[in-house]
Amino acid sequence: MGTLTFEKFFSDHRKRLEAMHASSGATTWSVSLDELARVVWEGMSAATEAGNIPELLQKIRADELALVIACVKGDSRAWEAFSFGYRGAIYEAACSFAPDLTAARELSDSLTAELYGVEAEGGMARSKLRYFHGRSSLRTWLRAVVYQKFVDEYRRLSRLAPLPDDLEAPAGSKAVSEREEHRYAKLLGEAVAVVLRELPGAEKMLLSFHYVQQLTMKQIGRLVGAHESTVSRRLDGVNKKLRKQIENYLRKVKKLNAFEVDQCFDFVARGALVDLEKELKREKLPQESTGSSF
Repeated sequence: MGTLTFEKFFSDHRKRLEAMHASSGATTWSVSLDELARVVWEGMSAATEAGNIPELLQKIRADELALVIACVKGDSRAWEAFSFGYRGAIYEAACSFAPDLTAARELSDSLTAELYGVEAEGGMARSKLRYFHGRSSLRTWLRAVVYQKFVDEYRRLSRLAPLPDDLEAPAGSKAVSEREEHRYAKLLGEAVAVVLRELPGAEKMLLSFHYVQQLTMKQIGRLVGAHESTVSRRLDGVNKKLRKQIENYLRKVKKLNAFEVDQCFDFVARGALVDLEKELKREKLPQESTGSSF
């Protein structure tokens, strides 16, 4: 199913998709048929269970998927509905994994921020809700995401310590193994190296100032003769361009589907910056800019 184009998918299953759109309440959130169909199509390419597409389409939780699409688009009404209906479920799941209520609250708040797509420095963060394709209930999916978040944080803080013996993965959860994480890290590192070589020298220099030399926006501005707000906007644009080109490389060259690309960024985002720093140090950067490129 990963080779099925959207156009072919939409043409073959248009009637079923139209019925799904009509029954989902998508119009309440101003979610178009095309928007809903594209997310469903991406979910089909990520599906691993046996069965043909009509059978998979019958399993789609269209009402929850429409709500999530609206949230990802930034619809404030949809976010209010999501918060009212599901924030309690996130905290409840966190309580079942975390060792105490304080840790559960921290886990819940951290994940909620990621679901909302709170932007990290450099503009790299996007809502984790993009990974929901409606093939399970939203509550089941959220519980699995809370579990994976707990596992990731535990590994990060505890290094080589094993996970607690009494920790059980929720039904339907697909916790990513360390072997898979290494594979994603390798793929992403390769993509970073290839894409970085193609960036203009001024853009590589800006990235080097920020990620290698760890200069502030004000310090960079002094070097290039630009205001710090201009430097910040420029860096944000370069980061977004870099990510887009990395995604294109992973999709077109490494033949990853949308789900696998998401996995690369979801589980090894911290490692991507390490690879970026390593590759920047290899580059022969131009002399300090006079600010003309800004």
